[in-house]
Amino acid sequence: MKNIEILAPVGKMSMLDAGISAGACSFYLALDDFGARAYAKNFSLENIEEVIDYIHLFDKKVFITINTLIKDEEIDKAIFYIEKLFEYGADAILIQDIGLYSLVKNINKNAKHKLEFHASTQMAIKDYEGALTAKNLGFDRVVVARETEIDEIEKICKLDIDTEVFVHGSLCVSFSGECLLSSYLGKRSANRGRCAGICRKKYKLINDGKILGEDYYLSMKDLSTIDYTDRLIKAGVDSLKIEGRMKTDEYVYNTVINYRKKLEKNFYDKDQLRDISNRSYTKGFIFGQKSSYLALEDENKHREIGQVYEKNGKRFFKSNSSLIKESILQVTTEKNRKLPLTLTEDLKKGQELELKDFKDAKIGSKIYLLSSKVLKDNLDQGLNSYKNLPLDISFFAKIGKYPKITLQYKDTKISYEGESLVEEGKNISLEKNHIEENLTKLGNTIYEARNVEIDIDKNIFLRKKDINSMRRRAVEDLNEKRLAFYKNNPVKIKKRKLKEYKAFTREKNIELLENDIDPSLLNDFDNIYLRKYDKKFDGLNIFYIMDADKKYDHNFISFLKDKNFKGVVFNNYKDFVLKDELLKNGLEIRIGRYLNVFNSYSFDFYSDFSSMICSSVENSFENINKNSKSYPTEILAYGPIELMNMRHCPFSAIKKCGLKGCESCKFSNSQIKDEDNNLFDIKRSDGLSRIYSKEITNIDLKKIENSVSLLYLVRDNEDIKNIRRSKINNLGYDRGVI
Repeated sequence: MKNIEILAPVGKMSMLDAGISAGACSFYLALDDFGARAYAKNFSLENIEEVIDYIHLFDKKVFITINTLIKDEEIDKAIFYIEKLFEYGADAILIQDIGLYSLVKNINKNAKHKLEFHASTQMAIKDYEGALTAKNLGFDRVVVARETEIDEIEKICKLDIDTEVFVHGSLCVSFSGECLLSSYLGKRSANRGRCAGICRKKYKLINDGKILGEDYYLSMKDLSTIDYTDRLIKAGVDSLKIEGRMKTDEYVYNTVINYRKKLEKNFYDKDQLRDISNRSYTKGFIFGQKSSYLALEDENKHREIGQVYEKNGKRFFKSNSSLIKESILQVTTEKNRKLPLTLTEDLKKGQELELKDFKDAKIGSKIYLLSSKVLKDNLDQGLNSYKNLPLDISFFAKIGKYPKITLQYKDTKISYEGESLVEEGKNISLEKNHIEENLTKLGNTIYEARNVEIDIDKNIFLRKKDINSMRRRAVEDLNEKRLAFYKNNPVKIKKRKLKEYKAFTREKNIELLENDIDPSLLNDFDNIYLRKYDKKFDGLNIFYIMDADKKYDHNFISFLKDKNFKGVVFNNYKDFVLKDELLKNGLEIRIGRYLNVFNSYSFDFYSDFSSMICSSVENSFENINKNSKSYPTEILAYGPIELMNMRHCPFSAIKKCGLKGCESCKFSNSQIKDEDNNLFDIKRSDGLSRIYSKEITNIDLKKIENSVSLLYLVRDNEDIKNIRRSKINNLGYDRGVI
């Protein structure tokens, strides 16, 4: 069986120590800029080399996330960061932005230590074809989207590319990299690392104007696949990724060590994993869970410890678990107040405890464990014992010669000579045990003496401070030699020249969300984008929108030609596997808005094979106008914004349908409303739910150049008729997202 990697999150230095002590193989972390968790503490460019070195000294790997969309004015800074990370010896960069990747992918030309590039989960790679595209683009690893099922992961693992899978932690309800809800409501883009957590709020479900329920219908339970590690190993997964850069040291330690135990000894402590999270767990879509995966209000967020009962006029509960002193419980009063109870002594399983300070504890109510002291004790114990890399030490001291210390860790060996000759002891001499005592003082290092060999003359004299100095210098030299393996010579990446100015004629294009549209209303549009073929649109310039969740093969190209489609719209990297064959058959390729085209180098990358490039809806007028002078640029000019695509259906939480019978479901066209009374349409079709803004975008055409093509997104005939009547609404285009 191949060694499988446990990949741990790091949001601050103490989390790194927790992960190392628990047995993680590798770590992912971010700098102050360009990381998908901008609100974690993260690290600066000034201290990142020290962090990288520290990880490498423990024989671990370090992956740096530069996985946000990059603005044009940030490109130089992002490249500089990658140049420095290459020089410092980072093992990999996680990346989302295809423009940035196209600039830095060849950095390893003269590398001593290879800097890998990992396709971040925000690239929404969730199938074999998407992973094949990543491989063909030169990526070394693909971080599979969280919604990918295990059978598809097994197919991906057959490719010659490393496969990394999220196995534990928080889940996004949206398809990876395709959530616009945060930027739409909070003006903070998830694709820029600033997710506002809008999905964790309460929502009302509405159908035909009637409120059917109010709960956390977009909030997923946490993922836990620890019971399925055998299946992941069988599939061929290379890396088990634990989410949680904004969580605690205790979370990192206890999660990592339990996955380590499961891999090595096939057991783990279920209570510890349960207690480390404030949400219940789901096995996720990866292992086919189609119901009970939401963190609803009545969900038991914490572990039940017992139930309150009355005896002789007093309130008690009997513990179903052994707990230690300083663990914190939750007691519910008769007035339904939730109050904490801190244990002042250990509590054994089956032991009865009187609730002396809670005389109004509600009889029959459940006692929950809010905080287990075991988790903190586990961490403390681990931190006390992990700096113990085995070190072989030999010491040579002969009278009249310079003393020499030799250190060896694994295959790395160094020797260091002292600066003073060994003298013959007149009144005092050093014995071997005295020398060994000084040589093994490694408490402030990451090493622990394993074998110590001492070869000395009798009656020698050396000052203890000289021996200590030799030991310290030797350890420094050993570390320097070990780290030299990772370091690269400085490199300067040259940006390619962008395309020159070219005059483009504006197109008016229309995308149909439904085909129930009168064709006579489409005569003013240059091109029609369809999700399904309908013969009533024959004779028009039609493009097929490739669904991000469907597979297409060579028969699809025959279908396109047979139905006289002019071309296709790509919305996912899996579509790229058909690129050459589409072009060979005279079919155009257009780039859709879900490929998140954000900067000039992304436009430039796609312009090599596409006839139109739709800008990200999170872009700014300024950047769109600039790029429209060199590249065929399209902007979503009118229509509702598709804010979220997801496998989950909020209405399944009340219907209890297990995501079945969607075709005939009366809730397939409904609404949800958030806590601030923002109303959204939600449509279910083809096994997916799509959330749309109720508010219609209708940009001010005076704000854009005539070279920018316009895309109109419509649901019905009325939307087309309302184009001229709708008030101006520029979405976030006036400034772009932060």
